[in-house]
Amino acid sequence: MAVTNITILESNEPAPPGWIKDPTDLNEGAGGEYLYLAYEKDGAARPVTDIYFLIGEDQPVPPGYEKIDVDLNKGAGGKYIYLTFTRGNGAPFEDLEVISSNDPAANPPSGYRRIDVDLNEGAGGKYIYLCYRS
Repeated sequence: MAVTNITILESNEPAPPGWIKDPTDLNEGAGGEYLYLAYEKDGAARPVTDIYFLIGEDQPVPPGYEKIDVDLNKGAGGKYIYLTFTRGNGAPFEDLEVISSNDPAANPPSGYRRIDVDLNEGAGGKYIYLCYRS
């Protein structure tokens, strides 16, 4: 089943029923708020086919994309980073995984592709990347 929805959870907020919460803090090593990616796999909904990160506070959302209105560097300084996603044409995302590393060239898990945006950019801390499997 493919990923059909994405959200960002704050602190110890539990994932909504039926959602999967990734255990990696999106601000790991940078201080700031504890933020976690969560996603839903609902066979009745249209699947997510792309993720795009907005870097900067007032960047326009690409046409056809939904913006999650949580700065991924919330409380950590650094650049404003927002996650957007679409349910457009293309291969559906089957799975998502956040990786954390001291290495900016960290490899994604086997079978995954890394989106080449450090989610801690400008905030210090570990290099945090979102990976997906189609």
